[in-house]
Amino acid sequence: MRKSFMSKVLTMLMALALIGAVTAHAQDYDVVLKGGRVMDPETSLDAVMNVGIKDGKIAAVTKDELSGKETIDVKGLVVSPGFIDTHQHSLDIADGRLAAQDGTTTHMELEFGRSPVAEAYNIVEKRGGHPINYGFSSSWPMRRAEVMTGFKGEATFEGLTEAFEGWGETVSNPEQEKQILALIQKDLDDGALAIGYPPAYGSGAGLKEAIKLWKKAAANNVPVSVHARYQSMLDPKSSVEAMNEMLGLAASSGAHALVCHIQLLGLSDPYMMLDVIDAGRKAGLRLTTEVYPFGGTAPPISADYLKWENSDERIGFKWNEIRTEKKPHYTFKDKADFQKYQKEHPIEFVQMEYIDESTPEGLAAMRAAVTFPETIPAADGTPIAWKGKPKGADKLGLGSGVDIWPLPKDAGGQPRTTSTHAIILGKWVREQGALTLMQAIANSTYVPARELGPHIPQFNTKGRLQVGMDADITVFDPKTVKANATWDDVAALNDGFHHTLVNGVFILKDGKIVTEVLPGKPIRRSPKGHDE
Repeated sequence: MRKSFMSKVLTMLMALALIGAVTAHAQDYDVVLKGGRVMDPETSLDAVMNVGIKDGKIAAVTKDELSGKETIDVKGLVVSPGFIDTHQHSLDIADGRLAAQDGTTTHMELEFGRSPVAEAYNIVEKRGGHPINYGFSSSWPMRRAEVMTGFKGEATFEGLTEAFEGWGETVSNPEQEKQILALIQKDLDDGALAIGYPPAYGSGAGLKEAIKLWKKAAANNVPVSVHARYQSMLDPKSSVEAMNEMLGLAASSGAHALVCHIQLLGLSDPYMMLDVIDAGRKAGLRLTTEVYPFGGTAPPISADYLKWENSDERIGFKWNEIRTEKKPHYTFKDKADFQKYQKEHPIEFVQMEYIDESTPEGLAAMRAAVTFPETIPAADGTPIAWKGKPKGADKLGLGSGVDIWPLPKDAGGQPRTTSTHAIILGKWVREQGALTLMQAIANSTYVPARELGPHIPQFNTKGRLQVGMDADITVFDPKTVKANATWDDVAALNDGFHHTLVNGVFILKDGKIVTEVLPGKPIRRSPKGHDE
C-alpha cells in the first residue's frame, strides 16, 4: 500500500516538473543569448547553450529553443558571468563604461575606501547611478585623517586625495585611536563592504591601532583590503617583512585579508613573497589575492615608499624614467627634481615601471603573479582626465560633461580600467597559455563571488552563470580579445568584447557602449537597523 502511494506521489511530482519545464521554455524572455559557448566556473559547465534573461535574472540555461523580446545570436562567442573587480579607485561614469567594455559588471573601491561610506553611496545614487554595479569599503585613511589632521572633505576621489596628506605619519594616542575606531564602526553600520587598510601610504601608524582595526573587521564579518606596509625588494622594511606583518594581523584577529596587487608588492622578485602567502594559506589563514597584469604603476607621489632616499634601489626604477600621470607628461630629471616636485604637488600621481616584461626575468615575474592560485584580476584604476573635464566628477551624471563618449584623444591616466581582463584573456590565456580559459574566467568571476559571499550576501547570486543568478554577463570572442590601451593612449578600447549586460540590461551591445543607461546597482551590506 505504501509503495503504491509513493509511486503515485512520484508520478504526480514528475508530471508537475514537466509542466513547469514546458512553461519555463514556452515563456518569452526579455533577452535570449542564442547558441553561445556557455561557461560557468562553479559547475564546470562548458557547452553550447541558450541563455534566457528575465527581470534582471538568468531564467534559463538550456539546449532547448527559447523565444524572447530580443534574441542575440552569439554563436562562436563565450558567454561568461560578468567580471568582478575588487579594486577600482574611481567611480566616474567614464570609468564604469571603460570597465564594461573590458567585461566587468561589478567594481568596488575596497583598498582605499570612501568615508563617510553612507555619503559615498548617496553621491552615486543622487547623480543617477553608475554603468555597472559598485560598492565601497570604510576608508581607514579618510577616517584617520579626520581625527589626526582635522580633514573634513567629501567622500569622493578628490576628497580621498586631500585626506592623504599627513594622515598616517604618527601613532595615535588612546583617545584618537578610540575616535578612529568609532568612525570605522559607523561606516560598517552604514553598510561598508570591508575595511580599506593601506599602511603602505601611512606607515607611521602603529600596530596597536592596526590589530584593533583588524579585530573590528572580524567582529563585523568583513574582510580587510590591505596594501601591505612596505614596498621594497631590500631589507629592512622589505615587502616580505610587510607580508609577515600582515600574516600576523590576520592570524591574531581571525579576519579575512584581501591582499592587494601581489605583483606590485613582489616587484621584480615576487617568489619569496608568494611563498609567504602560500604558507599562510596552508596554515589556515583566509588570504585572497589580487593582481593587475601591468609592469607599470601609478601611485600618489606622496606614497611613503617614494620618500626613501634609495626608493629607486628598493623598488627597481630610475628617477629619470618617472613621469607625471597628468598630461602633458613631465619626466623628472633626477632624484632632486622628483623630490622638489613631490613637496610642491603632494596630491598628484606619477607613473613608473617596476617590471620589464620585455625581459625573460620580467615576464617570468609577472607570470608567477598572474598564475598564483585563485588570484583575482583587479584593475586598481584611477580617474581618467581630459581637457575640460568638469570638476567633482564623482557627483555628476548623464548630460553633465563627465559622460562624454567616446573619450577624447587627450585623455590621460593609466590603462588598467580599460584593459585588465583583455590582457588576461588575450596575453596570458591565448598567447602565453599560462592559464586555461576556464581558470581565467573563474578568477574573474566565481573566485571573488565565493570569497566575498560569506561577508556580502549579494555575491551569492553573482559570479555564476546559472538559473536564478543575477544577469551580469559578458560575451566575448576568445580568439580575438585584445587590449589596445597603453600608458600613452589610456582609452583605446579593447577588441573582442561583444556584449556586457548588467542586471539584464545591455551596457555594451555589439561592441558599443550604450550611453543612455546606468543599470548598475549598489553592492552594500545591510545597514544596521535597516532591511536589505
